[in-house]
Amino acid sequence: MPLWHLIYRANYAGEIMAIKAERKETRLVARTSTEIQEIIQRAADYSGATLSQFLIESAMEKAHNVIERTETLHLSMAGADALVAALENAPKANNKLLKAAQNYGDTVNVPNH
Repeated sequence: MPLWHLIYRANYAGEIMAIKAERKETRLVARTSTEIQEIIQRAADYSGATLSQFLIESAMEKAHNVIERTETLHLSMAGADALVAALENAPKANNKLLKAAQNYGDTVNVPNH
């Protein structure tokens, strides 16, 4: 039977999502001082997790936050209005843009739709 462990992550709405991850053979290694290890171990103990579980859950939460901050566009209402207006009233593609799009498609082998 495969070993499973739960990795919890809070999504932007504040809900808790449980993501089941099958145990893999990949190992993460980190070197640190005894003082830092003791602090992390104490926090893991308080949360009822093993040190490994605590480290993975904490790293996953941080990773998701960084990814979300990086990949999410946050706009004010004025900025959102300006974006929608620009998309709705986009200028017609000129020859230079069409040529660049064709060159890009040829370069990355994107089939025409």
